Amino acid sequence: MFKSSHNLFFEDAEWDRSRLFRCFRIGTCEGLWNSDGKYYQILSVVNNDPGNGHFEDVLEWFEQSCRRDKMSLKILEIMNKDFKKHLIEKRNFTDIGNDNLIKIYYDNEQTGNS
Repeated sequence: MFKSSHNLFFEDAEWDRSRLFRCFRIGTCEGLWNSDGKYYQILSVVNNDPGNGHFEDVLEWFEQSCRRDKMSLKILEIMNKDFKKHLIEKRNFTDIGNDNLIKIYYDNEQTGNS
């Protein structure tokens, strides 16, 4: 069984405002996510206790899910320019336009998988 750096669980629930996204909580981080079969997509994430390292656990959970399920990870509609810069420069994400980033774990486009 997977364990993140801080041994945090991935909690998941329906979001009452939309069927397109689901809620998640990992430690003090919470946000919205979905999957379209090729990508796990994070629409929002907030750490309610910044600096405690729980965001690292968020990325670890999504990374292991991407590798397990042969998908890649998108972070959508990033409004915080410093956060966007951090993800590109320190976390190896790529800007794909419209304030969206991607990190390729599995190249569905090249292999033809959907």
